[in-house]
Amino acid sequence: AAKRAAAQPKLKLIYFDIGGKGDPLRLAMSYAGLDFEDCRRSREQIAEMKTSGELAFGQVPALVVEAADGQKTTLVQTAAIIRYIGKLAGEASGLYPADAVRAAQVDAMVDQASDMMAPVLCAKYQERFGFDEALGGPQGEGTSKVEHALQTSVMPRHFGFFEKILEGSKSGWIAGTERPSIADFILGVQFKQLGGSPMVKGEELLAQHPKLTAFVERFHALPAVRAWYEGRAAP
Repeated sequence: AAKRAAAQPKLKLIYFDIGGKGDPLRLAMSYAGLDFEDCRRSREQIAEMKTSGELAFGQVPALVVEAADGQKTTLVQTAAIIRYIGKLAGEASGLYPADAVRAAQVDAMVDQASDMMAPVLCAKYQERFGFDEALGGPQGEGTSKVEHALQTSVMPRHFGFFEKILEGSKSGWIAGTERPSIADFILGVQFKQLGGSPMVKGEELLAQHPKLTAFVERFHALPAVRAWYEGRAAP
């Protein structure tokens, strides 16, 4: 793990009791040696938080940051939260470059990850995005057409983008950084999850991209990442 930041506020991560968008944040904080409360809520509890207006945009993950004076700020949106984690961890952690150009390159990878997942999320959570009537629900004809496009053109294109990026990376990390950056935590988890997704035929697709496969394996072999998952699996 990276060297712990000299001082930090109290951190509480709120998310469902699943990996999802929570794991990149959990893993980044663990890697950086940041103490945090891993607050896992049920869907009913999250729904109550949405109704109360406690969550901006009505979404999780959310990171509650409590300063030394007791003032609390709730951060939302995965990309914003992980950038904050990278900055809080400090330059010594390697998570987020101090150089503006290098930081923008890392940001671009994080933003591209969001672009890649957008069509998958729209197909999976149709009602939330207003596509349920057009696609006809999980078994609808429209959904079948979207899944076919995801499997045959959309996701192969995105996987190809990242395969090419890794081919040109001297360090083997997504943004070419010397050590893992926040982009690696987002994409290392994301590609692992996609690899198990029947909707995009992820297992077959990932196997066709050796650089991505090696990247996912290397990321999950990081001592802090391995220790986190082993700790979760322990009785």
